[in-house]
Amino acid sequence: MKLPGVKYLISLFFIISIFPGYAQLTGGKNDTINPGVPVTLSATYGLIGIGISSKQNNEDWVQGPFPIGFGFSFFGDPYSEFWVGANGWISFSPNPNSNGIREAFFIPSAAPNNPKKCICGPFQDLYPTMDGSPFIFYQTIGTAPNRKLVVMWCECPMYICTDLTVTFQIVLNEADSTIENHIFRKPACPDNYSNKATLGLQDGTGYVGFAVPGYNATSWSSDTMAWKYVPTSVDSFQIVRIPYKFQPITPGDKISFRWYAGAEYLSDQQSITVAPEETTIYTVYCTLCSGMEFKAEVIVFVVPYIPNSFTPNGDGVNDNFKIIGLPFENITLFNLQIFNRWGQSVFYTNDIRDSWDGKQNGEYCPEGYYVWVIYYEDNKKTKTSNKGTLMLLR
Repeated sequence: MKLPGVKYLISLFFIISIFPGYAQLTGGKNDTINPGVPVTLSATYGLIGIGISSKQNNEDWVQGPFPIGFGFSFFGDPYSEFWVGANGWISFSPNPNSNGIREAFFIPSAAPNNPKKCICGPFQDLYPTMDGSPFIFYQTIGTAPNRKLVVMWCECPMYICTDLTVTFQIVLNEADSTIENHIFRKPACPDNYSNKATLGLQDGTGYVGFAVPGYNATSWSSDTMAWKYVPTSVDSFQIVRIPYKFQPITPGDKISFRWYAGAEYLSDQQSITVAPEETTIYTVYCTLCSGMEFKAEVIVFVVPYIPNSFTPNGDGVNDNFKIIGLPFENITLFNLQIFNRWGQSVFYTNDIRDSWDGKQNGEYCPEGYYVWVIYYEDNKKTKTSNKGTLMLLR
């Protein structure tokens, strides 16, 4: 297919919506291309979470240890590892007696089987061993000294009410050893221990603990709420309400993408290849954990101009002729040839990044008109060619 002689200028602008500033969803990178060259737009949402296998004989399991990724202080003691309880809690010790514990308990609790050195966010009877596992993910994000450990329950079924799912995060902050709890959705399941659930934390003895008022082994449900636990001493925490802000980690296959050009649906793939002939706004939607949706817009500007002359005189301005903006990672076969007025080839390359400096075999070519011809195949085996004239001036 012969394409019109226009140059594409790509500028990408990302607009996050639904929960502004929270998603860190992007749709591609800035680029500048010549006519008909494929451009790949790739959506990215956070780091990939590490799934915790839920294929256990006991659906109320405890697993670990897993690395925090930095040193974290809890009730004044330093830790580098954590354990995960299936029913919505993490801890800094194995808690082997807590295997099988499923009923929300009142914090503080010194009962021998209830977990200690733990954070409940919320503790409620869940069912992560159902088909679709893993439902629990973790990842350390950021850079020192401001890293965060994010432990995430994503679309995890509730026990008995298996058609209902919970999505929430427990976040450990390296900088100040604070703890955050962000809940996207926690529906009510009255048939399961009267829907009781616990938000809070307690030390290794079970005699010192702090719970969110109104959420301590009580019946409740919630959407998009968040709390922060701020240590005020080695044995005391202040609990404050904070804005809901989910940390971006990708929860395995529990994420989907949709691309549009205007109102036209394009693809459900994470990456797409496009070659617009006029300025186009591409929109990508990211949906994760059966509900949260984010949006990014990518504007592809098409500017109808291609250089038809160059001046290879060594002044550093317009000294080379180059087919620009061909993303070499998208091209599997490429060649560019330039011919003089008698049809003789004066330049040839199959490297997409090469340019012509106005010479043939090291000698300056004379001023005048030349013809350039390109041919390439992209990674989808689409064949494209184009040609034009070029004036060499000195």
